[in-house]
Amino acid sequence: MRSLSIATAIAALGALLAGCHGAGSYNPPVTGIHHMYVSSHNSGDVYEYTLPITSTSTASVTLSTGLTAAGMLFVDSNNRLYVPDFSLGASIVNVYSLPLTSASTTAFVLTTAQSTAEDVAEDASGNIYVADADAGGYIDEFAGPVDSSRSPSYTISNNAVGGTGLEFPYGIVFASNGDLYASDTNDINQFTPTLSSGSIPSASVTPNQNNFGIRADSSGRVFVANASANGVINVYVTPMTNVSTPAFNLNVSSADILGIAFDGSGNLWAVDSNETLWKIPAPITSSSTATSVLTTLPSDAYGIAFGP
Repeated sequence: MRSLSIATAIAALGALLAGCHGAGSYNPPVTGIHHMYVSSHNSGDVYEYTLPITSTSTASVTLSTGLTAAGMLFVDSNNRLYVPDFSLGASIVNVYSLPLTSASTTAFVLTTAQSTAEDVAEDASGNIYVADADAGGYIDEFAGPVDSSRSPSYTISNNAVGGTGLEFPYGIVFASNGDLYASDTNDINQFTPTLSSGSIPSASVTPNQNNFGIRADSSGRVFVANASANGVINVYVTPMTNVSTPAFNLNVSSADILGIAFDGSGNLWAVDSNETLWKIPAPITSSSTATSVLTTLPSDAYGIAFGP
């Protein structure tokens, strides 16, 4: 069934990989938001939609990135779109100026220290971080300003405290408290600056299997797509401890939630494994409900972001 295809494929990839060998900000301020961007996990393509999104919206631009498998999407404070190559053995992140055209080419390319790049985050100083869901789990730091092709300045590896530490980080985000949060197959790991290659989690929460997309709002709450409980997004207050539990859960869909993103108005959007787009309107509380907005996302829709 479609509802299990991507999550099952990624879990299989994780198993295969296991057999192979400064202060931060929450979502950086993106100005002039006019588009939504969605990645197709299996094709590597990226689709641009013009806002507002309705039940009849279709992609205005389809960009063939040449990547084997596109991961989560991220737009930085300079309005550039990051598209990681989430495929076994791949070690690149394509970066594009926005908005896209069908002929867009990369502004530059980041080369990660390990393979299977999955998600991107930016701290308040303009440093860029890339989660590598390779065996063991890694987070690469690219020292800012990041405006050209380069390799990492350092890499945080699978150091553990409380839980099992980094394993296969599928998502990363900076919360407004300055901490970096990484979601992976077992844990949600909190890293407190100053960050370095020797950083270990200041907290490691082990709520469930298969944590996917992770994003934060302006109040410091962290939202985690929980693919082990169909359609659920767990909401945590920060900072976390080793025994933190969700402040509340959002029951969104009957299918796995994959990528999630906030728009410029604080609304939370989610992509599920049935290729359906959901919206949770701001302000988000324990009584918030999700609305299915678009049921015709591209095949194997995965990551989502908003930008110019």
